Amino acid sequence: MKIIEKPKHGSIEWLQRRHRDDLGRVTFGASDAPALMNASPFMSRADLWHAKRTQPRITETTAAMNVGNVLEPALVADLGRRLGIDMITPDVMYRDHRFTVTLDAVGYDNDTPAVIGEVKTTRRHRINTIDDVPHDYLWQCWAQMLVMQRPVWLIVLDRDMNITHHEIPRNQEALDTLMHDAELLGNAIDMADERLAETMIETLTAEQIADMWKPQPITRELTVDEHSWVRDLADARDLKKQAETIEKAARDQLARIMLDAEIATLNGVTVLTWKEQAGRTSLDVASLKHDHPDLVATYMKQQQPMRVMRINTKGHTQ
Repeated sequence: MKIIEKPKHGSIEWLQRRHRDDLGRVTFGASDAPALMNASPFMSRADLWHAKRTQPRITETTAAMNVGNVLEPALVADLGRRLGIDMITPDVMYRDHRFTVTLDAVGYDNDTPAVIGEVKTTRRHRINTIDDVPHDYLWQCWAQMLVMQRPVWLIVLDRDMNITHHEIPRNQEALDTLMHDAELLGNAIDMADERLAETMIETLTAEQIADMWKPQPITRELTVDEHSWVRDLADARDLKKQAETIEKAARDQLARIMLDAEIATLNGVTVLTWKEQAGRTSLDVASLKHDHPDLVATYMKQQQPMRVMRINTKGHTQ
């Protein structure tokens, strides 16, 4: 196990440290372990493959992430009280095998990590016993255990606002599987294995493919079956336009019926409301550019190039 410097949590430097090791090889964070084992409700193994094939990017902090960040120090302290040991959030990262882990909490014994703490806040789960701990939490904890070779305790604030703590059982088969699959996928990405790429492409989104393959001035001849997807896309866009037309007609007619009324009922039951809300606050960009063009130029940001998929309306009817 190697101790490495930890850049600011969430920074691009931190993401890069978890992305590749000093030799340029793929490494995985403990939070990648559920996706690696096809146990994540949020990320598939193909998503993980895409993330490791492309450069890391900073993503916006979600409301759930903000809650976790705010409550984490208190939960770390509470876990320490429950275990009878001082727990701190380490300012370093740990690396072994194909994993580079950032730990929520560590309890030390003579400057040596003795116990690991993992903090979770969730609105998805009700967790009372170790049997309630979802598989994605377990795989993340097992990845930490693989690197640290220390006991891992999980503390959870669950959907019922209950706080419970659980020692994660050591599962040698799980640890061996993690090490094996991380090495297998990491090596395949390092070597740009085309067979793996063909498998992963089957579940990638259009956005992910556009992110990985830059357009070239080439033409690809479609089969009849492949061309059916062009028709499906055209039909979906036509249906969307029809739905928007129907929606506008319905809104306009209902507005003519409602006039200044706020509530519409049927047999005494409210079926529609049309109330006034405060207008949104927005930045007058045009005026700002006119009055302070130099200031605006300082904060202008060029967005990433994007591929636009357009249909030849003559071609898709063939």
